[in-house]
Amino acid sequence: MKKDEPNGPLPLAAGDEIVVLPMDAPPANEVVEVVMDLQRAGLRATLGDESAVPPSAWDPARGQLRAERLLALARERDSRRVLALTARDLYVEGTPFVFGAAEAPGRAAVVSLFRMHVGGDGEVFRTRTLKEAVRLVGRTTGLADCAHPRCVMHPAATVADIDTKSSRLCGACLLQASRRLRRS
Repeated sequence: MKKDEPNGPLPLAAGDEIVVLPMDAPPANEVVEVVMDLQRAGLRATLGDESAVPPSAWDPARGQLRAERLLALARERDSRRVLALTARDLYVEGTPFVFGAAEAPGRAAVVSLFRMHVGGDGEVFRTRTLKEAVRLVGRTTGLADCAHPRCVMHPAATVADIDTKSSRLCGACLLQASRRLRRS
């Protein structure tokens, strides 16, 4: 492994659990795979109850869900950290789409599975989804976007960008995350 290659897992406080919240009926097998992949990545993750998406979250003109409405719904859950999953396409104002969004810092994040299958098989889907889930949970801890193209905290504009990065933190982000954890 190269010296500057990302190799650090996302550190969370002891007992900090990620509740994975299916929204708007994403495929059950894909939701379970996300939970299992987060656990394999060293994060405590459990499956929450299915949640309906409020009609106000749907933008019929765009055919997409408003990410901020899903974040607000996830934030209502009685959990320290919530990762909502939807099979629908998401956007935030000023963007054509997003792979996900998060309160930074905060408790809630949401990942869209909609574009994760593009040009890939089941393993590619799982890897992409894990990377975006880890990045967005990292944002909830206060980690910023990273300029290192292989760091999981590097923002992605395309699925190719997701494919290029690792599912782990670079040294600078790992240091920042560890410092935040010690202060909490």
